Amino acid sequence: MSFRTIAKFLFILVIIGFCMPMSCDKNGFEIASSGLASSALIFALYVIFIFAIFGVIVGVILAAGKKVPVIIDWVILIACILGGIIPFFYNLNGYEYQSGVYFIMVGYILILIFQIISAVKKESN
Repeated sequence: MSFRTIAKFLFILVIIGFCMPMSCDKNGFEIASSGLASSALIFALYVIFIFAIFGVIVGVILAAGKKVPVIIDWVILIACILGGIIPFFYNLNGYEYQSGVYFIMVGYILILIFQIISAVKKESN
């Protein structure tokens, strides 16, 4: 299995983190459906989840031996990370982060590392 495919399956960490308590003992879905979340926060949370699902789907396609343009990998990762900027770095209420947020951050870091390794290995070949 290539580093590129592994990077796509690491989006599962983002999905798991989204389903874990992220803040106030609520997961991403509960935060988005609470009456306290702004429309920007709701949008950002769903962007994280939906693009993580897209990442796993691309991983399945790659594992099946089909070709997917590399630009799609970067679009998915960048969209997912940009979706994470609003809820994770724009915390106006000062809520404590819980394990789900850290799971998502570790997922982002590992995905980025594996995508960069994949890109470097492809250039060296």
